Amino acid sequence: MSGVALLAATVVALGAAGAPADGGAPSAGGAAAPAAGGPATSTAAAAPRPPIVKRLIPYGAKRKRDMAGYSKRHYGAYKWRLGAPKLIVEHYAVAGSISAIYNTFAPNRPDVEYGELPGVCSHFAVGADGTIAKFVRTDVRCRHVVGLNHVAIGIEHVGFSDGDVLTRPAQLQASLALTDWLRCRFGIPVKGVIGHNESLGSPFYRELDPRFRGRTHGDFRPAAMRAYRGELRTRAACG
Repeated sequence: MSGVALLAATVVALGAAGAPADGGAPSAGGAAAPAAGGPATSTAAAAPRPPIVKRLIPYGAKRKRDMAGYSKRHYGAYKWRLGAPKLIVEHYAVAGSISAIYNTFAPNRPDVEYGELPGVCSHFAVGADGTIAKFVRTDVRCRHVVGLNHVAIGIEHVGFSDGDVLTRPAQLQASLALTDWLRCRFGIPVKGVIGHNESLGSPFYRELDPRFRGRTHGDFRPAAMRAYRGELRTRAACG
C-alpha cells in the first residue's frame, strides 16, 4: 500500500471533531526569500524548500512584549524569540481557507477561553490546494500549543478534521514537503514532528500555570500522526 493510501485508510475511522488552537481560537510570503529563524543546518540542502507565500501577520513591539510575558508566566522566562526549535506541531484549523486562518491570527486580542494575550497564531498554514503561507518568522514564538510554544514551530492546515488534510493529495504533499524542509533546517528528527493532540506526551512539555496544565486539543491524533510520520520517513532527507 502506498504511503498516501495508508494515510487515507488510517483516517477513515478517525472522524475527529474540530478543535480550536491554544486558548480557544481556530488551531487556526515573495516566495523565494529564505525563512528567518537561524542558520540552516548542513543537511537542509537535502530537503528542498517548497514554494511559500509570505503573508505575515502584524507582530510588533506590543505583541512581542505580550508573548514574552506569556512565556514568563507559563515557562518561567521572559522571552519572545524562538531560539532553537525542538518540535514541529501539526494542527488543523477548523477553517475553510488560508484567509480565514490569517484573519483569526492577525489581531492581537485575548483568547476566548482564558482572556490571555498575546493572540493565538502559528508560523505556517497549508491550504487545501497545497498553497503554503508563512504567517510568522520561525525565530519568533507563536501561541499555538499549550506547554510547547517555547520550543515548537506550528503548522496549520485548512480543514475540519485529520481526515480532511490527510486525504487531500495536494495538501498532504505540501505539508510533508514543508515539514521535511523545516526538520532538516533545524535538525529536528521525525519523532519531533507531533500532532497537537500528542502535546502532553512530549518530553519538552512545560506548563507553570495550573489552569493550562494537562490541556490539549483533538487535532492530529496519534493514529493519524503515526501514518504521517511513516510517510515522512519514506521521504526523509535528513535524520
